[in-house]
Formats: sequence, structure tokens, C-alpha cells
Amino acid sequence: MFNTFRFARVGSVVLAIHDASDVFLEIGKMSKYSGAEATASTAFILFVLSWVILRLIYYPFWILWSTSYEVLLTLDKEKHQVDGPIYYYMFNTLLFCLLVLHIYWWVLIYRMLVKQIQARGKLSEDVRSVFYSIHPNYKIHFLYRDTEVTNLQKNMML
Repeated sequence: MFNTFRFARVGSVVLAIHDASDVFLEIGKMSKYSGAEATASTAFILFVLSWVILRLIYYPFWILWSTSYEVLLTLDKEKHQVDGPIYYYMFNTLLFCLLVLHIYWWVLIYRMLVKQIQARGKLSEDVRSVFYSIHPNYKIHFLYRDTEVTNLQKNMML
């Protein structure tokens, strides 16, 4: 969408910012799954630092500043009387929505960071999967329901 309306530069920078911190996330995931806890913890700390620097500092104070305020200084208002304001408000609304998502995701990352500190450096379970931690009876219920279906199937086969 950025390329269609000639916002490829902004789209490229946003993509680069997001991909830079994702490298540490993927290294941490691979390390966690392979059992290398020390590497996973280090990668998680680097991920948190890159997240804060790139998505909570650089993104709003440089990129959003540029697309919200600096573009008004360079935009040819006579040439883009109709489509200029439409593109300006549409893309800045989407970019600010992305900032809101960054803040929401930061809350989840912060919770995981606090859990890691409390666990003395060991990575804990993912805080996004709160379904079973809030409602532990549902897991038992589903297992019980599966057991009932299995027993019913066994009785039908007899």
C-alpha cells in the first residue's frame, strides 16, 4: 500500500525497524526450543533493548515526526490539493495505530521481562497464552470431554 501511493521510503524504513528487532526474537526462540537457556536469555534481553530503542523511541520521535510534521514543510500543497490531505490523514492514522500496537506489545514484553527477572534469568512461558492460567478448569474440561468421546467411540466399536 505504501508503494502504491508513493510512500515507499516510509514503508521501507518501517519494515527495516520491525525486522531489526525480530532477528533477536527468532534467535531467542530457536535457543529456547533447542535448550540453550543462556543464549535465549541473552537474545531476549537484546530483543527488549532493540524493541525499546527502535519501536518506542526511534519510530515515534523520528518516523512519525517526519510523516506528521516535516512532510507539511516539503509537500507541494498546490499540486496535491485533493489527494494530499486524504493520503496524509490515512497513512498517519495507520502509522499511529501501529504505535498503539507497539505500546500494547510492549506491555506484554514487559510482563515477560518481569517474569524472567523473577525466575532469575530463566525464560518462562509466554504471557500471551493466558487462557489456561486464568481458567485452568477449561483444560481439564477439554481433556475430560476428549476422554468421554474416546470412551463413547470405544463403546460403539464393541
